[in-house]
Amino acid sequence: MAKTSMGNKRSYHHGDLHTALLRSAVTQIAESGVGNMSVRALARKVGVAHRAAYQHFPNKGALVAAALSMGYDELETRITAASNKETSATENLVAIAIAYADFAFAQRNMFFAMTGPRINDKGIYPVLEEALNRNWRLITTPIDEGIISGEFNIDDKQAAAVVFWGGLQGVITQVLLGRIKLKSDQRTGFFKTTAERFVRMLNS
Repeated sequence: MAKTSMGNKRSYHHGDLHTALLRSAVTQIAESGVGNMSVRALARKVGVAHRAAYQHFPNKGALVAAALSMGYDELETRITAASNKETSATENLVAIAIAYADFAFAQRNMFFAMTGPRINDKGIYPVLEEALNRNWRLITTPIDEGIISGEFNIDDKQAAAVVFWGGLQGVITQVLLGRIKLKSDQRTGFFKTTAERFVRMLNS
């Protein structure tokens, strides 16, 4: 990218700076989490004055929300690829669980940021809320299909989804933190068994 006459400051076309800042934020989360992230620091990293950056992201929360939405986009891609409507609802949920675990191990810091304290309680970051809702539908859809087909005997599908997703998240977290010891070649089998047990709980 061409430099301007002002030292090493870069010249960005409309939209390029937004993308550059967002990519830099995603990279920082992947490398070290969100704790030390700031719009000013990322502006310096991409070579622009902080005032230019604040035209795209008015505060850290807005930047983090946009970066987390990118994490949810990647998770959605992985879950969608793993899902198969030709299989049973149980098999679909198990495949989703394994895809989620694979994402968490590939993007450990992003996973912890996504499952950490909620930053959008007031709904001020629509891009993050939309990404969350899309991912939630990926979980509730096979549960709906299992109820319709008679595979699941569930009265409250939302509660069932919370039990499945929340329980799975908790187990993944314990493995990532080393509180549940797993060898790398044991991971897929472990999460397959875990997901199958959670599905059985939904019908109990």
